[in-house]
Amino acid sequence: MTFRCAVCGEPVEERMSAACNWCDQRYHLNQRNDIEAKDCGQVWIDEQYMALQFACNNCLADGGSDPSLADNPRAVRRIPVRPRPAARLRRYRRRI
Repeated sequence: MTFRCAVCGEPVEERMSAACNWCDQRYHLNQRNDIEAKDCGQVWIDEQYMALQFACNNCLADGGSDPSLADNPRAVRRIPVRPRPAARLRRYRRRI
């Protein structure tokens, strides 16, 4: 499947692209070290959540409402956290 790169506008295959965490658009990302390919963004490890963060060059350069990663590549995008479930209720009665 082919997509259009959000940064350069050229066609990009799904296996040689990534989806930006901020704008959800596809961009060129070389995911292999053994071949030369175009990169239109970055990927890094978020040390707080131990997860990969993906960002296209448009979002890295944009100083909009989301944190700008151009100044601080280790900045963390705020991820909504689910509240902890309430304590489980017993499914049986205590015997007297």
